[in-house]
Amino acid sequence: MIISCRVLHKFKALAAAAAVFLFSAPASAVVLDYGESIGVGLVTPVENNTGFRVWGSKYYPGDVLPLKMEEYMLRRIRAIPRVHAGSVQGLDPDYWEMNTRSPRDLIVRIGLEEFSFKKTDTFGSKVRWDVALRLYVYDSSKRLIYDTMVEERGQRHYPFYSDVMEHTPVYWEMFEKSPCWPAIRHAMDEALQDVVGGYNGYRIVGRIAAKAERVDGSLTVPENKRDKLYHINLGMEDSIRVGDLLAVTRSSSVRTITPETPEMHFPQVTARVRVVFVKGRDGVVEIVKESKDAPIQLGDAVSAPLFGRRGGGAKF
Repeated sequence: MIISCRVLHKFKALAAAAAVFLFSAPASAVVLDYGESIGVGLVTPVENNTGFRVWGSKYYPGDVLPLKMEEYMLRRIRAIPRVHAGSVQGLDPDYWEMNTRSPRDLIVRIGLEEFSFKKTDTFGSKVRWDVALRLYVYDSSKRLIYDTMVEERGQRHYPFYSDVMEHTPVYWEMFEKSPCWPAIRHAMDEALQDVVGGYNGYRIVGRIAAKAERVDGSLTVPENKRDKLYHINLGMEDSIRVGDLLAVTRSSSVRTITPETPEMHFPQVTARVRVVFVKGRDGVVEIVKESKDAPIQLGDAVSAPLFGRRGGGAKF
């Protein structure tokens, strides 16, 4: 079952013109405040809607692929900071046992909709695969709020002939060593990124708290970096690590002619900073890029995606 969490506060999109929202109706990403967490439940069993089957062994002729996908997905959800993972039994939402939970908890249902594997033997073996997952996301009231297809295609060349997938039935021991299992795992990672990563899901947000005078109480900040280093009120307990690239945002507002929304707020990315020092509840960041028109100020928001890359390839 999903572990309930406190009500989460809405967070406006970091870049209004480019934001992609999780919900089919107008909505926004969700911020985790200090100590808050979310519940994400996986619907089990995971569906295998293809004709492809993976036997556990010659002594276990049942299809183990849905179970392996379930185990992998739950491990990945449990590894995300501030997320409580659980499972919801049965494919029919009418029979889900929901208990009491936060309205911001999510239920995730995935199904393997397509799996194909092709091998050609020319100077070794070239294998190609095509994987498609269907992802459904429900809120705690069992309402479907989002669904999409996640596809993973690729190929690999082996210098020697490979027949690991040629024999039927396909046993798990063989399948796990093939390139197809990593392809399915990667598709599940992409599905999870859709749920809780980037603009689509949840973010950890803190503040630029102070200019950095000393990093750890003994190391003096070099004079040429005193205008580039700042303290933030996020740390290791918030899953922040040295090297993470974080976005700095500041809210601006405009007046409108619409009576329902006389004023609109648009938090904008004004800088990017990299974490150079971190401990339990605070850290130090160094400016990587900063707007000339809106340099960093104390009190600016600093945020990180809950799931996904926070390195040089992170997008905000």
